[in-house]
Amino acid sequence: MKRILTFLRDTRHLLVLLLLIAAGGAGFMHLRGGMIPESFGRIGPYRAAALDEIAARPSVIMADSTCLKCHADVGEERADTLHTAVGCIHCHGLGRQHVAEARRAVDSPDVEISPAKGWDGNFRTDIDLYITKDRATCLACHQKVVGMPKEFKKIKGVPREFKWINVDEHLEDEEAEEPESRETCFECHEGHNTEP
Repeated sequence: MKRILTFLRDTRHLLVLLLLIAAGGAGFMHLRGGMIPESFGRIGPYRAAALDEIAARPSVIMADSTCLKCHADVGEERADTLHTAVGCIHCHGLGRQHVAEARRAVDSPDVEISPAKGWDGNFRTDIDLYITKDRATCLACHQKVVGMPKEFKKIKGVPREFKWINVDEHLEDEEAEEPESRETCFECHEGHNTEP
């Protein structure tokens, strides 16, 4: 009995530690239970309700049809070209502010519609609407890069005639005047109708 009392006295700090760990674990589990959303894990390792919430949000991407309501001439220009599979946002940005201004201008002609800006060369730009005459935009699709799937040409909407190019060879073959220029592609090609 004396040994048991000595053992308990000598190990009291361990018992206190175990009680603190148990209380902390119970508190953590209680807090965790309150913080995990009800739908978490129902159909995978995420909140199932998030899918409905995301679907209910307004689209970040403007459909080409939104742009072509005002820019019908561009639609006609692209109609029978290989760029029909390329969305307006790929080369001009999201344009949300631009579209909002255009919609307000329908009711209030005094509303000024901001013109498109020059592209800053950053694919993650914050510019709402831009004009890009930059080889980097063209080469994002037309230059074969590491990680681009072999099936890229088979994606729905991408024409079979889609062409990857070897940039140096192409510019040499076409005798580009300024092969290092950002606008070198536009010496021969237009953005909407790419026929040389």
